Amino acid sequence: MEKHLSDLYTMSTYAIKAPSSHNTQPWIIFIKDNGFEIYPDFSNPLTIADNSNRELYISLGCAIENICLAANEKGYGEALTFILNENQQVNVRIDLSKGTANPSALFSQINKRQTNRSVFFDREIPDKEITKLTNLKLDEGVKHFIYKYNATEFNLIRSFVREANEIQLADDQYKDELLSWIRFSNSQINQFQNGLSYKTLGVSIIPPFLRKIIIKSQLKASAQNKADEKRMQTSSHFVLFTCEKNTPEEWIKLGRSLQRFLLLTCKMKIASGFLNQPCEVEVIADKMKDCLQIENRHPAILLRIGYAHPVAYSPRKQASSIIFNK
Repeated sequence: MEKHLSDLYTMSTYAIKAPSSHNTQPWIIFIKDNGFEIYPDFSNPLTIADNSNRELYISLGCAIENICLAANEKGYGEALTFILNENQQVNVRIDLSKGTANPSALFSQINKRQTNRSVFFDREIPDKEITKLTNLKLDEGVKHFIYKYNATEFNLIRSFVREANEIQLADDQYKDELLSWIRFSNSQINQFQNGLSYKTLGVSIIPPFLRKIIIKSQLKASAQNKADEKRMQTSSHFVLFTCEKNTPEEWIKLGRSLQRFLLLTCKMKIASGFLNQPCEVEVIADKMKDCLQIENRHPAILLRIGYAHPVAYSPRKQASSIIFNK
């Protein structure tokens, strides 16, 4: 029994490595005798950038996929059940069964995967590699579209990113929310163990007396568009993940699919970074549905992929703050 519980605890720790919007890490995990119960953590929601909680549930799906991959690696099969609680929030139960596992080569990439916000190498990913990414099996209701640099759809998305930046960075509430998740120093990183650290943003430590000055100069659409344009110009492809029904259950499934995609790109030495602004602004997301021929599906997550140097890893919470016995 002790070894079994130790296995369960080890599996659950892999959830900590999953990506999440603003690195909020919005999950709570309870270990049971035969598996896990995983709850979305709404204690620090992104009420402006993610007002529907779509990205929160997608992040939850990424964490769940890591747990399932870890379970398979330990020799367990898994079955998921979606549970709607009294607050109309969706929890997930994972029931494990010994001896029906299907280990994946993606498991070894969990600790290596990272979100890369840097400027890429301006090098194209070969078609044969794109074919592998295109053929990746996705969960029911999830579909992804891959657009090559300078294709019509790629350039449309570039314009949507710029337009979304104009809208979001004209909103003081959006900017305040974003700033609340930026960690400007090592002391803040150690204190919060989440958020967007100065290291992952590619900047130096910012002394307190300089923060307001730098923030005012950078949190403008013109500055953000200039930075994003450099990132987009050196990207090989955009990848747009979409869903059919736009429900929490489907968002969780999308998160599982997204995590497999990210782990596969990591295995292929391909860098990935998020440009979710157009999906977060409803009027721009509607334009994407109209202009991109995505079968009237809902745009959910936008990635840029290419080749780049590794960057710093994001801070992570201690396991004891998110994993509990039930």
